Amino acid sequence: MKKVVKNGLMLCAFFGTILLFNSCKSENSTAGNGANTATGEELTIVAHVTVLPEFKAELITAFQSIVEETRKEAGNISYGLYENTSDPLKFTFVEVWKSQTAIDAHNASAHFQEFAKKLGGKADLDVSILKQKF
Repeated sequence: MKKVVKNGLMLCAFFGTILLFNSCKSENSTAGNGANTATGEELTIVAHVTVLPEFKAELITAFQSIVEETRKEAGNISYGLYENTSDPLKFTFVEVWKSQTAIDAHNASAHFQEFAKKLGGKADLDVSILKQKF
């Protein structure tokens, strides 16, 4: 019983901290100091990529290149690649864009087109485009 109560209290503390952090972040970003540059058009892309084992080394090089080139794009806010800690063949791209127009420009860019060709038949993709709700 003590362990259940302790775990419950730890979860409450954890979620309470997250709520506090998010409320502080929200208050700070909406202050009237002009620091908030969000337009409401921002979109986040989460792309889960599972590579075939025989292509991992080749695709890691392609991943590094696309990250470096994409971060230079005017419409890109952030672009990161994450490796799954329990499955070294799974990666996740988390991209934040200023607008759909910025995503369209990225998708039409030479470096993205080259990257898409390199991925062909060497990985499975699951892509979601998200708009922040709150």
